[in-house]
Amino acid sequence: MKIGISAFGTDGGKSGISQYAANVVGRLVDLAPQHDVVAFINRADAAWVQTWHPRLTVITLPDWTGHPVTSIFWHLAALPGLLRRHGCAVVFMPAGNRRLAWSYGVPSVGTVHDFSQLHVPQKYDAARMFYIMRVLPRMMRRLTRVIAVSESTRRDLESFARVPCSRIRVIYNGADLKRFTPRPRATARAGLPPGLAIPDPYVLYIARLEHPGKNHVRLLEAFAALKRDTDLPHTLVLVGGRWGGAEVIEARVRALGLTDQVVFPGFVPDAAIPALYAAADALAFPSLFEGFGIPVLEAMASGTPVCAADTSSIPEVVGDAGLLFDPLDVPAMTASLTRLLQDQELRQRLIAAGLERASHFTWDAAATAVLEELEAAAAP
Repeated sequence: MKIGISAFGTDGGKSGISQYAANVVGRLVDLAPQHDVVAFINRADAAWVQTWHPRLTVITLPDWTGHPVTSIFWHLAALPGLLRRHGCAVVFMPAGNRRLAWSYGVPSVGTVHDFSQLHVPQKYDAARMFYIMRVLPRMMRRLTRVIAVSESTRRDLESFARVPCSRIRVIYNGADLKRFTPRPRATARAGLPPGLAIPDPYVLYIARLEHPGKNHVRLLEAFAALKRDTDLPHTLVLVGGRWGGAEVIEARVRALGLTDQVVFPGFVPDAAIPALYAAADALAFPSLFEGFGIPVLEAMASGTPVCAADTSSIPEVVGDAGLLFDPLDVPAMTASLTRLLQDQELRQRLIAAGLERASHFTWDAAATAVLEELEAAAAP
């Protein structure tokens, strides 16, 4: 059979959803050589989608189809006809909390990553909130099968979007355990791009610079307290592209007197991320809400101990392999960071537990499960 993929809404490689689409769709091509896999995407992102797999068939569309507003209407009006024209037997929507259609003409499977808009006030503007809160849930209910990336997302699908539990399957995200592995500090440092001026040692946080959802401001306040109350020499490295509210984060750095102790590398190429994890003394992950939290998993796989928020899906991923704190409690965050950096016995225990924990989350397992859902949806 032929599997159609809407590759829209995947951020050109700059988000967790983009990682999901690239890793899952790329593996579908190898997992199902008996099926044809064809992806639809606008011209500007076509080269990136082709990197998912050299044998993936990429159908290039005009660039106006990639604009958020026109993309929504394209999915409603044009996608069903395109699927029919290319002979697709089933369609997969890997960014199902961003782009869906009302009908497809074929069975449909969509992945919903999160409902952060329910849990983080002021996350989006009014128009986007209307689309996400009023329109998308109705479209989710029309999918043949719905994939949730965590139990946290599944609960929101049932309670808010009112998707019947019988049509939902939880399929966890993964990590590429061939890329994210422990390595000696000197080796990891040598793997950093020459232009990245990151002092050693450092605490890492990988997330787009978004306020308030990613909770950078409270992390900065916790880090300022750590620097004030201890003699720890660490720098805080905030990797990620600028997003809504980035100026609030930057202003807080200045107000706290942390200009020389916080580094903003911006968006870092994917090839450098494994070395960034492995060279860090710790990953801090204070996000107010996550559908899954891929950086937590990648850090554990890299042998980097983690302290993270005890909210949404994050405890599902961390288990007992990291320190958890209330993301609204700055002193608790400070205490977790301090303990993680100072207690060597705890660090070694969490490193070992993290490696074991990460081994249970792989992209191969995720893609295999997605393929099962696609084949089941398309079955007569």
